[in-house]
Amino acid sequence: MYEVVPDFGSIYDAVPLYAARTDVLFYVSEAEKVQGTVLELGCGTGRVLLPLARAGHTVVGLDGSPQMLARCKTKLRDEPKAIRDRVTIHEGDVRSFDLGTRFALVIAPFRVVQQLSTIDDQLRFLDAVARHLAPGGRFIFDVFNPNFASLISADGKEREDTPEQQLPDGRTFRRSYRIARVRWVDQVSEIELLYYVSDSAAGKPKRHVQSFEMRWYLRAELVHLLARSGFRVDTIYGDFDRSPLTDKSPEQVVCATCP
Repeated sequence: MYEVVPDFGSIYDAVPLYAARTDVLFYVSEAEKVQGTVLELGCGTGRVLLPLARAGHTVVGLDGSPQMLARCKTKLRDEPKAIRDRVTIHEGDVRSFDLGTRFALVIAPFRVVQQLSTIDDQLRFLDAVARHLAPGGRFIFDVFNPNFASLISADGKEREDTPEQQLPDGRTFRRSYRIARVRWVDQVSEIELLYYVSDSAAGKPKRHVQSFEMRWYLRAELVHLLARSGFRVDTIYGDFDRSPLTDKSPEQVVCATCP
């Protein structure tokens, strides 16, 4: 879904909402609890992967987007050799990957699991994760805690969430979002992110539409889904500060073990 916007990796890294996320320190601290290599699914431009490597962890990243991985590799080249040597990157589908090894920790940050809109996709994904976990290995991921008031009020209107930003190459962009439709039976929101990219201050911005489906989950469903795939849920936090999950929590941060 990222390939609809040219050079999307650099634009992604310039979105303030992404840079402000508090998940990086959480995942780095969780990696401190295990002995062994970390596998990040949906590593993208390296927003989490690079801090893991800088913290001294050996990390393997997997992503399905050539654009995002190209950006990650460009950033990695600017790192010291000791950090570069800790990182391996693969292009692949999170539902069907086979890396031929097992990991002490598998993570899927920033709603990767919500891009799996069907039960078949979810089960294939979890099976692939289980095959790549060492005995007793941990699997950690996050999804948003559904805000039903927001879902009900989805009206298809375009709303700006990123004011104009300057890119390193001199271009500017701004971003809006639109919830085109909520499919309640499927528990899926059809979302559009609209990027307006300008080559110069006087130029008319080009409009790029990134359309995707976002599957939302309730806590009980996550517990049952993971149990069906052989995982044991250890805890589900309500945010990256490890606060308890409540009705008003913004996140569901799931920590599970594969016996």
